[in-house]
Parts: sequence; C-alpha cells; structure tokens
Amino acid sequence: MGIEKELRLALAECRQEVRQELTRLGEKAVSYAKLNGNYKNRTGHLRSSNHYRVTDNSLIVENTANYASDVETRGYDVLSGAKLQIINELSK
Repeated sequence: MGIEKELRLALAECRQEVRQELTRLGEKAVSYAKLNGNYKNRTGHLRSSNHYRVTDNSLIVENTANYASDVETRGYDVLSGAKLQIINELSK
C-alpha cells in the first residue's frame, strides 16, 4: 500500500472519529439543556426545540423556538448552560 493511500485512510478515520465525538457532544448538550433548563415549561415546545447538527467539522447546537433567545435574555438557561458544558468538556 502506498503512503498516499495510507494517509487518505488515516485521514478518513480521523474525520470519522471527530464526527462521532461531535455527535456525542451534541447529544450530551441537548440532554443537558432539556434536563437543566430553569424556565417554566408550559407547553413543552421550548424544551423540545433543542437540537444539534454536525457539519463537516463543526457542531451546531440551537433551539429552534423563535422565542428562545428572549427567554435567555430574561436570565433563564435555555441552551447557554449546555454550550458551556461543551466548552468545558473540550478544554479538558
């Protein structure tokens, strides 16, 4: 096997590992946000609107409820705590 082919295979394996880790972090963040959101969940919509997606080499964690940022600005934790959890875990 040539060195170029070995390098391509190693790079593909690294990308897969990064994707798996980002997926794990995304699932952990959404779970954290659902369990630790300190707001009154009247309809369930806000809590169920926490999502993540993995792109080529990044993780996007978001709440798709159009009023989520308003709730956050009032001092409630909708998603900010989950994002801090990700940052803390990545800095280990």
